[in-house]
This record gives sequence, C-alpha cells and structure tokens, in this order.
Amino acid sequence: MKRKPEKARKARPASSRPKPPREKKPLMDVTQEVEITHDTTLTTFLAAQKTAGGKVRKKPAEMPPALLKVKGNRRYEIARILAQGGMGVVCEARDLTSDRIVAMKLLPRDGEQQPGDNELFIREAKVTARLEHPNIIPVHELGEDENDNAFYTMKFVRGVTLTEILMQIRNGRRDLADEYNVNNLLTVFQKTCDAVAFAHSRRVIHCDLKPGNIMMGDYGEVLVLDWGLAKPVWEGFDAKTSSRPGKPVTDSDLDKTVSEIPTSHIHTDSLGTGLKSGSGKIVGTPSFMSPEQARGRAAEVDERSDIYSLGAILYSILTLRVPVDGADIRDVLKKIITGQIIPPAEYNLLRHGDTFPLIHLPDGHVPQVLSDIVMKAMAVRPEDRYPSVKALQDDIEAYQNGLIWHLVVDEDFRNPETVWSRWEVSGGQYELKEGSLRLHGGEPQLLLLKRDMPLDVRIEFDCFEEGSYLNDIGCIINSLRRESNWDISVSGYAFKYGAYTNSFNVLTRCDNKLWSKAASPLVSGKAYRVQVERVGPRLRMMVDNREVFSVVDPEPLTGAQRTVVALLGWIADTTYTRVRVFTLGTPWKTDILDMAERQLQKSHYGTAMDLFREVLDSFPDAERMERAEKGYRTATARKRAQEHIEEWREKLKKAWPGVECDLRLDARGLSLDIPVGELTDLAPLEGIPLTTLNCSRNRFSSLQPLHRMPLEVLNCADNEIESLEPLRGMKLGQLDCSVNNIRTLQPISRMPLVWLNCADNPLEDGLAALKNVPLNWLNCCLCGITDMGSLRGMPLYMLFADANRFWDLEPLRGLPLNELSFNGNKVSSLEPLRGMKLNDINCAGNDIESLEPLRGMPLSTLKCHSNRIRTLEPLKDMPLSTLTCGGNLLKTLDPFRKNPPKNFWFDCETISTEELEWMRNAWSRDFRYTEYANTAAVLLALRRFDREALRKLAREFEGHRYLFVPRFVRWEEARQICENLGGHLVDILSHEENEFIETFFPYGGSWFWIGLQSSGGKLEWVTEKPVSYRSFVDEMHARTEGPKIYRGRHWFYDVNPDARNCFMIEWDD
Repeated sequence: MKRKPEKARKARPASSRPKPPREKKPLMDVTQEVEITHDTTLTTFLAAQKTAGGKVRKKPAEMPPALLKVKGNRRYEIARILAQGGMGVVCEARDLTSDRIVAMKLLPRDGEQQPGDNELFIREAKVTARLEHPNIIPVHELGEDENDNAFYTMKFVRGVTLTEILMQIRNGRRDLADEYNVNNLLTVFQKTCDAVAFAHSRRVIHCDLKPGNIMMGDYGEVLVLDWGLAKPVWEGFDAKTSSRPGKPVTDSDLDKTVSEIPTSHIHTDSLGTGLKSGSGKIVGTPSFMSPEQARGRAAEVDERSDIYSLGAILYSILTLRVPVDGADIRDVLKKIITGQIIPPAEYNLLRHGDTFPLIHLPDGHVPQVLSDIVMKAMAVRPEDRYPSVKALQDDIEAYQNGLIWHLVVDEDFRNPETVWSRWEVSGGQYELKEGSLRLHGGEPQLLLLKRDMPLDVRIEFDCFEEGSYLNDIGCIINSLRRESNWDISVSGYAFKYGAYTNSFNVLTRCDNKLWSKAASPLVSGKAYRVQVERVGPRLRMMVDNREVFSVVDPEPLTGAQRTVVALLGWIADTTYTRVRVFTLGTPWKTDILDMAERQLQKSHYGTAMDLFREVLDSFPDAERMERAEKGYRTATARKRAQEHIEEWREKLKKAWPGVECDLRLDARGLSLDIPVGELTDLAPLEGIPLTTLNCSRNRFSSLQPLHRMPLEVLNCADNEIESLEPLRGMKLGQLDCSVNNIRTLQPISRMPLVWLNCADNPLEDGLAALKNVPLNWLNCCLCGITDMGSLRGMPLYMLFADANRFWDLEPLRGLPLNELSFNGNKVSSLEPLRGMKLNDINCAGNDIESLEPLRGMPLSTLKCHSNRIRTLEPLKDMPLSTLTCGGNLLKTLDPFRKNPPKNFWFDCETISTEELEWMRNAWSRDFRYTEYANTAAVLLALRRFDREALRKLAREFEGHRYLFVPRFVRWEEARQICENLGGHLVDILSHEENEFIETFFPYGGSWFWIGLQSSGGKLEWVTEKPVSYRSFVDEMHARTEGPKIYRGRHWFYDVNPDARNCFMIEWDD
C-alpha cells in the first residue's frame, strides 16, 4: 500500500501554548572560589574541602599548600579550586618547570568514580586537544600523578562564565547590561557558534552546551569549555568509551529512568535545576539538552543536537531564564520531549509586576525575529532545526545587520475564500481540499500571489509530488505581470528543484541559466520543505534545511515592475500544504557598497553612482574595487539610458507609426520588444544602446543596423534574414535566429553563447562554426545537418536535432546531456549513448534496431516509435512515465504487460490480434489499468474497422464524440482514416473544448495531430470552419507551413515533415 506523504504539522493555537510563568525566587548561586594558604598534600587538601554531601565548602579549610608530583619528574603547585563536577576538579596551578599559570583538571581516585570514568576523562582531554581553535581552550599536557590520578592542563584564562553575566544582569546590574547589551551578547554567541561549527567540522558533537560552559575572558576571549560529554564520530574512534547511554528512554519508563539518577548528580545549576550526567540513559544538562538526548537516544545525537542547545543558550541570553523548568526532573524532561517551550517573545506580554525587566534588550522587549530564530533552533524534530551552525549564524548576522524578514502571507489552504483572495492558478488543473492545493497538467502551472512583492523576498513552502512523472518543484520571483503564464515564468528568477524531469537543480534568470547541477532528488510521495530567497544580488535555495545553491547574480534584476511571486511546476502532480512569504525590511546597518548596489537595483542610478564613487575614493581592496568599478559603469550607462529613453521612444513612434514597441530599462540594461508584424527595416534602432532585443516574426532581412550594439540577448526568429555577419564580435549569450534563410553560423563562432536556436535554416556548412562555443542548450532541427562532429566535448545538457540527415551519434558520447531529441534522422545505433545519464530521449523515425545501449539509464521519457525495434527488454526496471514504441517490429510488450508506464502508446502491426485481446482482458481485470485496456480496445476496433465500437469508446462533449487514437501515422493518413470512419480530425473551436481535450491526458505527454494546417500563410480546419479560437504556444507555430499538433493545451507544428504521430477523431453527431 502506497505511503501517504507526511502532512504538514498543525500549528498549536496561541490559547493552548504554555504561558509565561510569574517569576519565582532564583535557584542559582554563582560558583565560589576557594583560596589555599598553607602547604599540604593534594589528596588531603581535596578531602578537607568537601562536606559530607560531597560539595566544595563555601569557606576553605585551613590547610597548607598542595604540591602535585606527576610522572616524568614534573611538578605543579595547586593554588585554588575553580570548579568541581561529576567528572573531576578544576584548579588553578603553577607549572614549576616552565613557571606558568595553568588550569588543571584532575580525576582523583576517591571512591566516588563510576566504571569507565577514567576512560571518559582521558577521552575528554584528547577530544579537547584535537580541537585547536581560538574559541576552544587549548590543552597543554595529559598525564598521571604519582598516585595514578589522571589529569590534564589547559591555558588559564581569567574571566567569568556567561551564566554569571546573565545572572548579574537579571539581578539589575545596569552597568553590566550596558556593557553586555544584546548586540554584544550576540557577538559572544557568534564566537560560541564558531567554536561549535569548528568542532562539527572535526566530527565532534559537544552534547553539553550551556551558558555555564562558555567562559568570557577579561580581554574579550570567548571559550567553550567542558568537552567531557562530547561525542566524537571520527573514523577509528572507540564507541565503547563514547558515553554511558544504554537503551533509549520511552515515555513508559521515564519515571523509572529519572528515579535511578543518584542525588549526587542533581545539583544547583547556574540557570536552574540541572542534571550533569545520568545513570546510564540520560547524559547532559536537562534545560539545555535536545529531545533526543532527553530520551536517551544516543544514536540519534548529531550536530543538530548541539544546534538545539545553542538555541537554548540564545533563549537564556534573551530572557535571562532557562528555556524549560518544572516541578522535578521528570517534568523538565517531558517538556523538552514534547516541545512545551514558551517562545521568548511571549515574555513581552507579561505585565511589569509579573517579571523582572530585560534591561539588556532594546526597549526591554525580546525582538520577534530573534525569538523565531530560537524556536527554529529548538524544534522538537531535528529535521526542522537549522541544518548547520552556519545557517543559524547567518540568521543572527542578518539580524545584526538590520536585515529582518517580515511575514506577509501565511497560507495553509484551509479557507477557500482566503485562498482565492490571495492566489490565482494559471495553467493546468487544480483541486483545493482542506489543508492542501493540488496542481497538475500545466506547462507551466503557476500558483500566482495576487499582491505585488518587492525585489528582496523569501518564500517557504511544503509540498510533495505523486506518480511516476516527477518534475520541477520550484517557484519564481521578480517576474513581470504578463497575459501568458509562459511569459510570466520566464521573465524573472526561477528556482527549480528536480527540473527537466527530475534531472537537474537549476536557477534561471529570464530563462537563462545562472546555475545548474545534475541531480535526481525527487521521490514520489515524499514531503519537501523548500525555502528560496533573494537578498540584493544573492539568490539562495534550501530544501529540507539543506542548501541547494547560493549564487550571486553579477547583474541582478531591477525595476519597480518586477513584483510577481509564484509557485512553479511543469505537468507533475504536485500538492502544496503550506506557503509563507516574507519581505525584507530596510537595513538599519549596512556596508556602503551593498547600499550602492541596492540603489542600483531600485533604479536610483544617480544615488548609486555617488555611492560607488565614494567607495572608489576610499582606497578599497581589489575585490571591492572591481565591484565598485563595474557598478559605477553600469549605473552610468543606465543613467544615460534613463535620460534618453523618452527621446528614443519618440524616435521609434515616428519611424514605425502605429507599432506599440516596448522599450524599457531593466536589469540587463535597455530592452526592446517589437511586436509581431510586417516591419522590414531595423534602421530606426541605430544609436540606441540595446542590450536585449526581440524583433521576431516580422519581415526584417538585414541585421546591419545592430552592428556594434552592446547586445547580450537577441531574438530575430521567423524573419527573412540571410546573414549573421553584423553580429560578429558581439558578446551575445543567447541567440534565437530560427526560421530564417541563414546559410552559415561562422560570424558567431567566437561568441560566449550558452543558448542557441538556429532551427529551420539551410546551413550549408552545418555546425562547424560552433566547435569552440560553450553551449549548454542547442536547437538545430531542420538544418540539413549531416555531421555532428563539431559538438564533440561541448557542455550541452539539452540538444534538439530533429529532421536532419545525420546517422552517427558518436560525437555525442560522454556529453552531460539530460535531454536529447533526434527524431527523423538516419541513426541506426544508440551505442554512443551507453552509460550516459539521459532522462528524456526522442529517437523516433530513425533506423534503430536495438535499445540495449539504454539499459540502466534513468529515463523517464522515451519516444522510440517508428523504428525497427524488436524487444523492449532493455527497458526493464526503468522509471519510465512516458513510452511511445508503436510502429516497430514488436511482438510482445514485455516487460510492461504488468506494470505499464503512465503514458504508453504501443501499436505495432507485428503485435498479433490475440496478443492485443489478451492484454485488453488482463488489464480490464484491474481498475488501475482501465486506461490501458481502453487503448487496446481502440486498437482492436480500428483493426476491424468497427466504427460503432469506436464511437462507443469515445467521450462526449456538447453533443460531439471524441476519441484519441494511439496509432502512429502521417497527418494526411490520419485525416483519411477519420473520414473513412465517418468523422474528421478534431477541430477545436473554443477554450472550453480545448480544456476538455486536455482531460484525456491527466499525466501530460499529449502530442497528436489535430485537423488544422497552415497553407499559403492561411490557417484552415479540415472541416472548413472558421479559425476563430487559437491556442498556439506562439505566433511562429501558427505561421509555419504544415499541419498542427496538440500538446498540453497548446498548439505546435512538428518540425519533422515526415513525422508520424497519434491523432484524435471527432464525430459531430
């Protein structure tokens, strides 16, 4: 039975949260120091300092000084006891050999030790010695005295613990509160985090972090102490001496566990009743230990356990309290395990008489942002905490720099009225249930936030995908509001996790890749928590508290019109359970260079220039100099463009009367969109310093007016251009010159292009000019290419080369391709693809005989119809969601008889009628395979030319019958079959009819002939009905000559003039 994804946890209502208690008399005392004035032996001295209960006396006994002789002829003079605990005594001592003061920790053999204490003591010394860091006290020596008592010495630091500082502030010491205000205490906290992060990098978990283990020296030192309970996890470490915990503590034996703890191990801690170590199950200090420690689950203790304790320390810094207290130890542990922790900010709600003043905080109130950070670090589930100490530090640093996130939307999808007042679905189908929103079938599918958002924004959302087709959990920010959801999706930043059918993690800017990495992270039914954010030029994505990427955009998107935020998907069945959107407040403390770049983002170019100039005049280092110079040049160019943009707009209006051009200043500089039309001359653009130009689908014949422009992006598709020569020497990164009359790509041979669409051009020298171009994406369909050799070694991850004349794939061997399409060529062997990590292949319409080289690939889509393939066995165990294998020489559908892909079209003349009948009968007995049984039934009826049977299998809509026929034929043959059956190829005359047809394909993957073609520049339905409704993906697909294709609610044309596809028949009665 399929596991259901974990549901988002319901937030506890404010009324049911534990309330802040009225203040009780403090339980804590500051550690006492004991002076020694007379000579004595160490053993005698220590015995004299203890009371019957085992505690150090408040007043020292009158005894002579202690002299400690150690093995190796070294001697130490003991000055005073600094502290005592369950794992030994810490003294101030003088090393008589080197004449320096040290701190010495000893483990006397006085009969109070537990088994294994000596090994644990030695391990503590070795662990501490291993950690050489400015915020971890260094170890000098480890050894034994003449009586075999273990000891080690450390650097002696004069200072106080964080506990003592917090207690003095709590007791009203305003001078100390001024010296240790919250900002200074956060600096102490950050240094503590530095030490812990370093320990984690050396694979050591502290396991007993608390204010009492943080020493603050007289000269600004911050040191993390007491590594006695640390858990080393490096290779070769002896786990037998790592700790005492035995079997995990359960709720049923919690009472028994606590009752077994000796009273000698329960002591008055500096921040409340604490437990230093337990009886074999629980180890740590309760008020600061993580839930997994409280349960005694040693195997679950990892770095996130220390992060919990750091959150508890921050809690004490903010509130001057322990995070958890209770009537007894059991009560404390149970609150930790169940997460009954009062958020620090809720102490702001107490009346003045019910609490002591927090005189170290601004206005005496806990900042909400810091309270939220504490509660995230102290989450009950480790996976809900910060994934690393650095991530916790980043949020603290953001607060210290005045970068505070403000929650503006918190959506749980429980109230439909609220949901639709905030959000709009664009693309695909949706279903709103209490607590979730399901989207599927869109290309793309967007959940758009209706309100405008600023450039700096953070989105957090919980979601999961179901089914075998997994693709693209993501979102977009800083996009433009456009009529087309496609245009919206490619006009800003797109953060994509598991994109390109679960093959890549990607960040794009205006559909151009900024960062990508091959990955297949998505698992059906698994819940994901996604966080994306933009702060200035930095873009960051986290999934399940793990960083996917953190990227700086050298030219970040700007402009007040970039206000769109949306969740993004492609076809896949995705369910969202919670969405939170934050905006970033204006920083009250920031670097001048950051400030300059933010002014540049806001289009305040004059202010940005002044700030950049100030940086340049301050003798910056090389890195800041480079940033400032680049920023100054950009601001200067854009200020000039801003000053002249109205003049240029008027120029274009006069040159092209009635043409509504969109000339704007955005992140890339000056951009111009020329609408579809009949323009023939680009001369009016001369003198305008464009960086982005879209002049597609007109009648331009020459690019000469663009010569010497600072263009970076050019779309001149579907014109009458014959030469790219005017582009020579440009720094284009993206070029679409498809559907022209270009005969050579030589002028672009030295460009830094990463994206090129040169499809449907009569290239006489093929792809030779691309040999050294660093392309990631290439479309060279219908270019007459006979040799792919120029692509050898290219960093391509997507290649579309349909309808050419090449036969050899050898140049593609080893390329980092994710998607490959070469439909309609002369390829006979797939051998060069062996071992590649392709996710999507379209090799239809070739001469391929064997799929063996594909064995073991992570394919989710394979279109191999219309070849000479005899068996599908090499595809066994592949995670296929779409397989089109019709028109081959197959006799059986093994290995997919019992587990067919979601989209499975398999009609072959070589499959016998008996085999089809067997499959129909077998599939009809299992409700999961009803659609496949219907497919077999359609093919059987078509073989018998049984019109009535086919009509009964059809679906009705507004008095018409529709039937999808999964047979691969040319368009003209499909038209003839439909007419012979008394119907016609489907015509689509309304939006409602278009949407109805999409319901045939709940998992996407539709690609079939419709009864529409373009002939002589005119669109015609086979029924001769008027073409009043259109759903073309773009105008170029409408204008291109030939029959049309339906795909995912949009209409296309097939670049292969000899293509064989499935089709849909319609009966009008």
